Amino acid sequence: MPLLETRGLSKRFPGIVALDEVDFEADAGEVRAVVGANGAGKSTFMNILAGVFPPSSGEIRLAGQPVAFASPRDAHELGINIVFQEFSSTPELTVAENIFLGREPVSRYRLIDRKRLRRDAAEILDRYHLDLSPDAMVGSLSVAQRQQVELARALSTSARILILDEPTAVLSPRDWENLRRIIGHMIREGHLILYVSHRLDEVFAIADRITVLRNGREVATGATAAMTQRELVQLMTGREARKVGALAPPPAAADLPLLSVAVQREDGASSFQLNRGEIVGLGGLVGSGRTALARSLIGLTPGMHPTMAIDGKPVHIKTPRQAFAHGIAYLTEDRKRDGLFSNLSVTVNCSAATLPAYSPWGLLREDIERSACGSILQQLGLVARSLDMAAEELSGGNQQKVVMARALLARPRILICDEPTRGVDVQAKMEIYELLQKLAAEGVGILLISSEFSELLSLTHRILVVRHAAISRELVTGDTSEELLLLAAAGGAEALDPGATIGQSN
Repeated sequence: MPLLETRGLSKRFPGIVALDEVDFEADAGEVRAVVGANGAGKSTFMNILAGVFPPSSGEIRLAGQPVAFASPRDAHELGINIVFQEFSSTPELTVAENIFLGREPVSRYRLIDRKRLRRDAAEILDRYHLDLSPDAMVGSLSVAQRQQVELARALSTSARILILDEPTAVLSPRDWENLRRIIGHMIREGHLILYVSHRLDEVFAIADRITVLRNGREVATGATAAMTQRELVQLMTGREARKVGALAPPPAAADLPLLSVAVQREDGASSFQLNRGEIVGLGGLVGSGRTALARSLIGLTPGMHPTMAIDGKPVHIKTPRQAFAHGIAYLTEDRKRDGLFSNLSVTVNCSAATLPAYSPWGLLREDIERSACGSILQQLGLVARSLDMAAEELSGGNQQKVVMARALLARPRILICDEPTRGVDVQAKMEIYELLQKLAAEGVGILLISSEFSELLSLTHRILVVRHAAISRELVTGDTSEELLLLAAAGGAEALDPGATIGQSN
């Protein structure tokens, strides 16, 4: 008997059928991947299973028994837990408080037993090799560390079914291997893991079976060993897969410097240059300071004030507004916290940075605004029932497209992309790659941060390796392998081929 079944499961929102008559079953002791393009219904399906919202029709069965959830607490009590792609932790609380939020241990006087709370959290973190302090404030953590908090919270329950929604989007290779170890342990104990990911190499490495959703319907389920990645992409998109990766970057105008940056530190200085029409990667392990360095260019990293010049002229940037005025646009890695006005419409989110362009004489022309937003979002392949729907109602990948559209409407000269394909399906990822190349061909200088080394090697002209928020090494992409890049990021300078080292920080 399957541990989890759904029969005719559907979910309808105003103007759209998000999930359409899905029949599904999965067994205890199995890793089941659930894949599909952005907007395919994956998140809706998982949210129903986790009790976030009820189905419009159909039923859920656990070990053959019909169940219904009025809330996530109901799902928890019946053994289903979820690690969301978008974080649900509370920044103002500690790691320990977040892990046991709503389930805090209490003393005989019905007060929170904080010593036990901390001890229990430390035990969870130690048991699963999660490198976090139970006393750290979640708001001070990196995106990757906050993802680990979400995982620790789920692991602290006695869940029979664990749903992982894009769990490795911001994890380092070491953390990914640790997650695989955790999943293997849970499978041996008879748990069911539902694994939602756009990273097909992970899916093929970890899943026993794969279920494909498209346009809210289940279109295929099969053994992982019986599928190829190309066949899977074709099932996801309904058309022949285009090859992802191995793209030839457009030639860079190496003699036309656009941005020059020098970072002064106590242990020395590091500098780099971005040319017009060039895509430069910022590579490094999670926690290396790539984001801190990138955010310092728009005045958002406290205590870090690089010396900058654009077109050879010194600029002093202390705020994102000043960066924007100089033609620098930044795509944040945390779209939920920093990138979106979640409760406002797609149109408002798209046009927020360029409102003066649609406001002659200070009055907003909504027709011009909608036309501009609609055009750029169509180019990006947005899947949405309406431009008037709230951004929070979109799938993660479509939210990312809205954030990108906002930056592109500003026609930046310098585009800083921090994990631009996080939570984006394979077809949309290819579209973003082609868009970045098109912008580079038009003379835009692009700084690309990515945890996927294959992405950096496919897209960039050069890769700047970041360690401790400074440039430690510069590599020419064409002379670099994934192994060489990983070694450089880990600090293994003695093993690098000196011929591949083009420059180094002072």
